[in-house]
Amino acid sequence: MIEVIVSVLLFTVIIMSATQIFKLVIDAQRSSIATQNVQESLKYFLEVMSKEVRTAKKNQDVCPGIATNRIFATSSNALGDILTFRNYDGECVTYSLDTDGDNQRFQITRDSQSGFISPAKIRIDSLHFVIADSSTVQPSIVVNLKAWALSEGQFNSEMTIQTTITSRYYK
Repeated sequence: MIEVIVSVLLFTVIIMSATQIFKLVIDAQRSSIATQNVQESLKYFLEVMSKEVRTAKKNQDVCPGIATNRIFATSSNALGDILTFRNYDGECVTYSLDTDGDNQRFQITRDSQSGFISPAKIRIDSLHFVIADSSTVQPSIVVNLKAWALSEGQFNSEMTIQTTITSRYYK
């Protein structure tokens, strides 16, 4: 009888350990998927923005808020910084954060037509632009942002990213 009790106890301990290991693996996979979703969403935003920033033109009194013969300008609102420039097609473009219900998302505006560029399942908590633009240095923008996936419980993958984008305008 004691042998049966010991073997059942040992079997129970082994099963409980295996269950906990399985739970840890599933939780790690969920966290990894949440992180991947944030990265993919931010990658899309950064690719779209990088392409447009690299081909930006000097402002020739076309876009309000940008000094003449400058490429970029920044301003701020309650949610973060706003980047303004004139794109390759001559449109005035702004990148900023805007609210969509209870969420904050990337918004792009081109000649007064605007739309969200990040998915609703990703929240952007902060967005900051730093411009390095002088007559002796090729213009560049440092983008700093903080984002996380909107999901339940412990799988809210938070990510802070900083990248620098240089302009390809040489004239």
